[in-house]
Amino acid sequence: MEKTIKSFEVIAEATNPFIYSFEVGKEFGGQAVDDIIEHEGVFKLFNRNDELISEINLPVVGVKYEYPVSEVL
Repeated sequence: MEKTIKSFEVIAEATNPFIYSFEVGKEFGGQAVDDIIEHEGVFKLFNRNDELISEINLPVVGVKYEYPVSEVL
Protein backbone atom coordinates (compact mmCIF):
# COMPACT_ATOMS: atom_id res chain seq x y z
CA MET A 1 0.00 0.00 0.00
CA GLU A 2 1.38 3.38 -0.95
CA LYS A 3 1.41 6.10 1.68
CA THR A 4 2.00 9.83 1.43
CA ILE A 5 3.61 12.10 3.99
CA LYS A 6 1.09 14.39 5.62
CA SER A 7 3.52 16.16 7.98
CA PHE A 8 6.81 15.82 9.81
CA GLU A 9 8.43 17.42 12.84
CA VAL A 10 12.06 18.40 13.21
CA ILE A 11 14.32 19.75 15.92
CA ALA A 12 15.18 23.30 14.91
CA GLU A 13 17.75 25.37 16.71
CA ALA A 14 17.76 29.00 17.59
CA THR A 15 18.80 30.23 21.04
CA ASN A 16 16.91 27.22 22.42
CA PRO A 17 16.09 24.09 20.40
CA PHE A 18 12.40 23.71 19.55
CA ILE A 19 10.14 21.40 17.55
CA TYR A 20 8.92 22.71 14.19
CA SER A 21 6.22 21.02 12.12
CA PHE A 22 6.08 21.01 8.32
CA GLU A 23 2.74 19.93 6.86
CA VAL A 24 0.81 19.77 3.62
CA GLY A 25 -1.38 22.86 3.33
CA LYS A 26 0.82 24.97 5.63
CA GLU A 27 2.89 27.83 4.19
CA PHE A 28 6.67 27.73 4.13
CA GLY A 29 8.82 30.35 2.44
CA GLY A 30 5.69 32.24 1.36
CA GLN A 31 4.27 29.25 -0.54
CA ALA A 32 1.71 26.63 0.40
CA VAL A 33 3.20 23.15 0.72
CA ASP A 34 1.29 20.77 -1.57
CA ASP A 35 3.52 17.69 -1.36
CA ILE A 36 6.30 16.33 0.85
CA ILE A 37 8.72 13.69 -0.39
CA GLU A 38 11.46 12.01 1.64
CA HIS A 39 14.57 10.84 -0.21
CA GLU A 40 17.59 9.44 1.63
CA GLY A 41 16.72 11.27 4.86
CA VAL A 42 16.11 14.64 3.20
CA PHE A 43 12.54 15.97 3.13
CA LYS A 44 11.61 17.99 0.04
CA LEU A 45 8.72 20.45 0.07
CA PHE A 46 6.88 21.12 -3.20
CA ASN A 47 4.21 23.65 -4.19
CA ARG A 48 1.09 22.87 -6.25
CA ASN A 49 3.08 23.33 -9.47
CA ASP A 50 5.50 20.58 -8.37
CA GLU A 51 8.23 23.18 -7.91
CA LEU A 52 10.71 22.60 -5.10
CA ILE A 53 10.20 25.07 -2.24
CA SER A 54 12.93 23.80 0.05
CA GLU A 55 14.93 20.79 1.22
CA ILE A 56 14.90 20.08 4.95
CA ASN A 57 17.78 18.14 6.45
CA LEU A 58 17.25 18.46 10.22
CA PRO A 59 16.84 15.78 12.92
CA VAL A 60 13.32 14.36 12.51
CA VAL A 61 11.29 13.50 15.62
CA GLY A 62 8.10 12.30 13.93
CA VAL A 63 6.35 11.71 10.60
CA LYS A 64 2.59 11.45 9.98
CA TYR A 65 1.44 9.52 6.94
CA GLU A 66 -1.81 9.44 5.00
CA TYR A 67 -2.94 6.15 3.50
CA PRO A 68 -5.24 6.06 0.46
CA VAL A 69 -8.73 4.76 1.07
CA SER A 70 -9.40 1.57 -0.85
CA GLU A 71 -12.72 1.18 -2.57
CA VAL A 72 -14.45 -2.10 -1.88
CA LEU A 73 -16.55 -3.29 -4.81
